Amino acid sequence: MADAKKMEVSGAAAAQAAGLKIVVIGDSAMVAGFRLAGVAEAYISEGKEAERTLVSLLDRGNVGIIIIPEVLLTQLDWRLKERLEALARPVVLAVPDKGGPSLQAESLREMIKRALGFELGV
Repeated sequence: MADAKKMEVSGAAAAQAAGLKIVVIGDSAMVAGFRLAGVAEAYISEGKEAERTLVSLLDRGNVGIIIIPEVLLTQLDWRLKERLEALARPVVLAVPDKGGPSLQAESLREMIKRALGFELGV
């Protein structure tokens, strides 16, 4: 257990040293949950407003991970989806919302493979 905590702290320290932030976009419940988990930068927005927020975050150089609800990912304009697929950073991570997981959402394993260029063995 101590090793897991040590690795977690080291990873957070490395991200902080690189100046990369984790940012959340979602409804108030999702944002509150991630704020409780320690994410400092979060935006309560949905629909087109959330899409505009996502685009502005993509243009910043200090964001490493953007967490969004799966439903937002399925509603994005196809051009923005293509832009997300072409980016190595930031990684946009879609998580299930209150309604549960979507069948259309890309799995975490697929996102990591796309971001890194190879598959991680578990």
